[in-house]
Amino acid sequence: MLPFRLFHHTGELDLPLSLYSCGLHPQHAIDRPIGYPTFQCMICFAGSGTFQLEGTPSIELRRGELMFVPSKLAHSYSPSETEPWILGYMGFEGSFADSFLGALRLPMMKPIAINEHEVVQLESELRQLWHMSEREGENAYREASTKIYHLLTYIAAIVCKEKPVPSNRSHAGTKEQLCISVQYMEQHYMEDLSLANIAYAVGYSKQHFQRKFKELYGMNPKPYLQRLRLLKGIQLLEEDSGLSIGEIAARVGMELNYFVRLFKWKHGTTPAKYRSSFREFSREFGERHKP
Repeated sequence: MLPFRLFHHTGELDLPLSLYSCGLHPQHAIDRPIGYPTFQCMICFAGSGTFQLEGTPSIELRRGELMFVPSKLAHSYSPSETEPWILGYMGFEGSFADSFLGALRLPMMKPIAINEHEVVQLESELRQLWHMSEREGENAYREASTKIYHLLTYIAAIVCKEKPVPSNRSHAGTKEQLCISVQYMEQHYMEDLSLANIAYAVGYSKQHFQRKFKELYGMNPKPYLQRLRLLKGIQLLEEDSGLSIGEIAARVGMELNYFVRLFKWKHGTTPAKYRSSFREFSREFGERHKP
């Protein structure tokens, strides 16, 4: 999980989009009678909760949905009582923010459905954004601004893309089987899992499975599985479980050297350094926010 962080841009350059806050964790009830200072993008990764926004009926946000909340709009939100409500969010501002959101035609105060691939992608992007501004200096702020631009355009593409209408039962069955393949990867990522295994589990040949998976999710199943394993690895690194890097690699179904190499290529640091930095920040955060 990623605790709440505030970011303060103190550079001379007035960025058109800048990061104000970021986080990803189990969400408790929040009441904001005067709203939030900036635009917010809220992404639900697990559970469900209810938003009450000024002048609108209550809105439920569930896993696989995101929503934009305007700045300075009175609102409150709280989790349901059945399971933890895992919310990821970023607050952003800047001279370009209002007009950019309008140009992208991103709806405000309306849940936007995202598929499993997009859930994984947005979690990865949010984690990168959270860690990006740990580095001091103008370059870090510019990189964060670019990342926000990328995230907003990615979400706009989700909103605007044409939803394929099943032309026959076969097409509908294909989509259902591919969703099952994603669930299969979620359940068996820690095993020695090959594409042939996954294809067999949903009744396809390896070649047919790869082609259909890319058509639906926009990427091949192998990098999708790699990204899933890295995300699970990050969760284990942040849990402070005492596991060695080798044990974590094994738990996500990867050989140690390959896990370290792929992790560094994706996140720009080794798993050991990532864990050390996260522990240090968590300690400092806890000290600053002691009651």
